[in-house]
Amino acid sequence: MQRCVDLCPSLTNGKGVEALDVVRHGVGLRPMREGGPRVERERIDGVNVVHNYGHGGYGYQASFGSAQAAEELASTALKPKAKL
Repeated sequence: MQRCVDLCPSLTNGKGVEALDVVRHGVGLRPMREGGPRVERERIDGVNVVHNYGHGGYGYQASFGSAQAAEELASTALKPKAKL
């Protein structure tokens, strides 16, 4: 907070860091899906949708693997269907 006030004193109208109030902390919170992450394809109103969410705090660590899985699902959905 001090660095912010030093950078931009108008935040507190020149009253210093003591004039600031912490309303809430909400930094770095990542939603965790009950039952684990959802990485799957679903057809909604005739449109293929690939879901990839709910990783919680380990989303960065899981991002490469889950992104690859989502990409494979999307690629499969976009492949042309054989017409016999």
